[in-house]
Formats: sequence, structure tokens, C-alpha cells
Amino acid sequence: MGYVLILAEKPSQAKAYADAFQHTSKKDGYIEVNDRRYFNNKAVITWGFGHLVSLKMPGAYKKEWERWSLEHLPILPDHYKFEVPKDKKKQFNIVKGLLQKASEIVVATDADREGENIARSIIRKAGAENKPTKRLWINSLEVRKFKKDFKPFIMETSICLSMKKLKLDKLVNGSWV
Repeated sequence: MGYVLILAEKPSQAKAYADAFQHTSKKDGYIEVNDRRYFNNKAVITWGFGHLVSLKMPGAYKKEWERWSLEHLPILPDHYKFEVPKDKKKQFNIVKGLLQKASEIVVATDADREGENIARSIIRKAGAENKPTKRLWINSLEVRKFKKDFKPFIMETSICLSMKKLKLDKLVNGSWV
């Protein structure tokens, strides 16, 4: 059985989240959480270093775009190519391995477009975009505030899943019993 993976944008954010949980253990590139108040099984908190995944430079699309020139503007490739910068490969590979083993992903990057883009590009490049994914919208890294906002998030998720199962049972069995 997999685990819940919480994806933070940066190490300091991951540490702030981990400080709100009991029974945490720092590993290389992630933190294990064994806090039965929030999770049935273990959870894992991992992070990017900002953009673990970046757009390739223009020269990767066309040779003529290697050298900047006003006459080549606008540069609009048919499709965009992404890469993991060399200095971020180790952390990306850790995150990728954790994402692939997770049963559920919680995107907990900064609650803005940039944070969302960072998380989605990591998840896509890791090949984990088909995993159940939730978005945690928390703007504060204070432990007290995080605990207050995180508990209902987990409870709401459990209730939501229970309701989906109930509706599915009704659909399949034709009764609410």
C-alpha cells in the first residue's frame, strides 16, 4: 500500500509542515511522517528547490534559435520541452521515486500560480499525473495555523471519499444499503 506524499516547494516549507506532525524522521531529500492523528499509514513530505523542472533553452528546438536574434522573435515552438537541470537531478530523482510509490499526492507548494506550476511540472515529468491529487491552500507556515487548516482538509477528503463510495455503491447495487 502506498502513502500520502506532500509536495512542498522548498526545504524550509517542508520543514515547517513537518514541525506540525508527530513522529517525523528526516531522510535524504524527504521527511517521513508517522502521525496517526492525520494519516492511517505513513506520509512523506518532499520538496523541490523551486523549479526542479525547467523549459529547455530555445536552441533545443531549432538550431537557428541557439543565438538570440530579434528576427527570430517570437520564439513559439510547436510543443514545449522540459528538462531537469544538472544541479537538481539528485533531488528530482528522489522526488520522482517517492511520487511513483505514493498512493495520493498533496500539492502543498506556495498557493499561487508559480507554486502550482512548479508542482505540476514535477508531477508530470515524474510520470505521476494520473495519481489522485489534492491541492492544499495554506498561506501560513505557523505550526498552529497549519494544524488548524490541515485537520479539516484531511477530514474533508475522508468524507468526500466516503460519499463517492456511497454513490458508487448506489449506482452498482441500486440501493443505499
